[in-house]
Amino acid sequence: MAKIAVVEDNDAMREQLCGFIAQYARESGRQLDVTAFADGAEIVDPYRPGFDIIFLDIEMPTLGGMPTAERIRQVDPDVVLVFVTNMAQYAIRGYEVDALDFVLKPVSYYQFSTKLERALQRIQRRRGGQIALQVGGGVQLLNTDDILYLETRDRLLHYHTAADTWSVRGSLQKAEKELAPYHFARCNQCYLVNLRHVTGVLNDFVQIGQEQLEISRRQRVAFLAAVAAYVGGAL
Repeated sequence: MAKIAVVEDNDAMREQLCGFIAQYARESGRQLDVTAFADGAEIVDPYRPGFDIIFLDIEMPTLGGMPTAERIRQVDPDVVLVFVTNMAQYAIRGYEVDALDFVLKPVSYYQFSTKLERALQRIQRRRGGQIALQVGGGVQLLNTDDILYLETRDRLLHYHTAADTWSVRGSLQKAEKELAPYHFARCNQCYLVNLRHVTGVLNDFVQIGQEQLEISRRQRVAFLAAVAAYVGGAL
């Protein structure tokens, strides 16, 4: 379950945003817990870490969105911040407090749900996850953060970790879809790389732990873009 705060001084807008979150939860089947605040001062006096996402109105009478975000960041570096504003220029200042995005008023459901989905994806990637592999008549659970890369070879799919390699029957394409929320990207047709473990890119090779994997000409542009987005915090 994701915990979400909506900080908005306008009663109608606050109710609308909470309604949008409830609608998204119904349509997506996600469990979302929402707490509403009428001013930035309410959420920071005192602020207790525990929220996954905070939607912050920029202009509020007692404590506006930007100073609220600054105070939150002092004690909570991980919560996802999304500003709600009717002036797009405020979005630029969001980089100062590592805001993920902004929602421009008047807010439509489509616009809001897109931003909410992006914020939830960031949470999911940060938390990591588990996958179940059918091996030796049993099941092996792997944390996605522990996987260095996947390799397809000899009609098997090999999951490489720092401790071991697990080989199962399966397709790289199917695994790529399963691992899409956890920052994996192809460097060529045979390898799917966990971007968390990339330590360098030199010429046509990517360094993963002690391994150097070849970057194919076909995948080069997309792979380097994925690495840059991950390092830059866009993923």
